[in-house]
Amino acid sequence: METKPHITLIGSGRLATQLGVRLSDVGLPVAQVVSRSAEHARTLAEKLGCAWSDQVSAVDPKTAWVILAVSDTAIGGVAQQVAEVAPHALVTHTSGATPGAVLGMRFRRYGVLYPLQTFSADRPVAWSGLPICVDANDDSATQMLMEVAMQLGGVPRQLNDEQRAWVHLSAVFANNFANHCFAIAESLLQERALPFELLYPLMRETVERALTQSPGAAQTGPAVRNDRGTQEAHLVLLSDDARRADIYRLMSADIAADAEGRV
Repeated sequence: METKPHITLIGSGRLATQLGVRLSDVGLPVAQVVSRSAEHARTLAEKLGCAWSDQVSAVDPKTAWVILAVSDTAIGGVAQQVAEVAPHALVTHTSGATPGAVLGMRFRRYGVLYPLQTFSADRPVAWSGLPICVDANDDSATQMLMEVAMQLGGVPRQLNDEQRAWVHLSAVFANNFANHCFAIAESLLQERALPFELLYPLMRETVERALTQSPGAAQTGPAVRNDRGTQEAHLVLLSDDARRADIYRLMSADIAADAEGRV
């Protein structure tokens, strides 16, 4: 990029923090942090060496780029407040599930910068090769966001609202639901004084295999084998836990149906 835009970052959560730090690391420093929590805004601003406020009305009217790294439910309301003070800025959000068009009602230039990753407060992000979904309503904004994605170390992918929504839904299955299954397994073992570490090699192999071949084709277990005896034995173990038994039945039925469809 020929010039460094004046960047205002709204939000102070995990994504906002990791993105703000990375922008600074690659020579695109954030000039202002805004968060409804004064404490969080100040903490992140001190980390980034920039100004801060807990009021959206304090956004610099001359800012060139406003990044909304806030919850999906907050995007519309925050965008409305930004439009009152910086209507000429390029405004982007970082959501996978929210259409970029929600910003189109308020801004002449708008878009999306959505890093396809789960963010933690205490784990560094591997930005190199990270898919970063971008979209904007004009060519110059799209080009800028593509360049920023590459500067961050990621691989930019231009996806429209519908495509990004499907990617986000798929990510919920691959990350949130898969992690919940890990959490169930951890709970089942810990409730019986058994170490969760027993499953580490299996979990690693499962993920590594999913990355090298089709997960559907690699599926194993009693459901794909139609091993009703083992499934019934498992359900006996879960007889006092209706919620987990229901999850087991639903997952097993879906695995079996998928396997049948592959025959």
